[in-house]
Amino acid sequence: MIPTRKTDEKFYRLFSTFHAFSEHLTKREDNELRDKYDHNAFCYSGQPTEDELRAALAYQKARGDAFLKLEGYEPLANAFGMECEETVTMVLPKGTDISDWKANPEVSIKTPDFDQLEQHELKYYGPLYGEDFTVRNNRHLREKLTYLGAYLGGKLAGDCYIFASDGYVCMDSLLVDEAFRHQYIATTLVNHIAEKAQERGAVLYLHADPEGTPKDMYAKMGFQAVDKLYEYLCTDFSKLKI
Repeated sequence: MIPTRKTDEKFYRLFSTFHAFSEHLTKREDNELRDKYDHNAFCYSGQPTEDELRAALAYQKARGDAFLKLEGYEPLANAFGMECEETVTMVLPKGTDISDWKANPEVSIKTPDFDQLEQHELKYYGPLYGEDFTVRNNRHLREKLTYLGAYLGGKLAGDCYIFASDGYVCMDSLLVDEAFRHQYIATTLVNHIAEKAQERGAVLYLHADPEGTPKDMYAKMGFQAVDKLYEYLCTDFSKLKI
């Protein structure tokens, strides 16, 4: 198994329970935050059959969930009409020289004030997911994860969270306020986390959109793509081809 997959699974087990659902599907379930796709998915190993997908759909409907999500490390031959997104896992190899990374010396990294953190998340995620969900999700995550905030001029300019296990440190949900863009907020945060990981002898990794600008930034910093996750999502069951 690719080592980062083991760490990712431990991350999900912080929030979700797992149980075998069918021959090709395992259900990941979070009853505390049921309207979050990431913690309520079916993980597939091999191509699910139409009968398996029908059973998965019936299960979701019985739970009252208005979405169906499948995740796996190989593309499906038959996606049943579901939309697919890909996420690349990028690792910073041990021994990478980070001394020439661009960082802003005026930025301080510390645990963010939670009220400021919520307002920062609401500003960007509230319009997309709703204020209630955004607040519940942030509080849900910070119960079990370590958040870091980047402060500039006394204001929260950016934040992210980290999860560490088995010699690996995962950095995720990096968000920089638009008022502080182009001031090396993101690279300063990544630099701080990378330094701490190297001090511990741990390997830093992250997840990125393969088509997004951040992936190019991470590649220039020395991160290497080592894995890919395929995510199939349906929020309109009438579009399923079964």
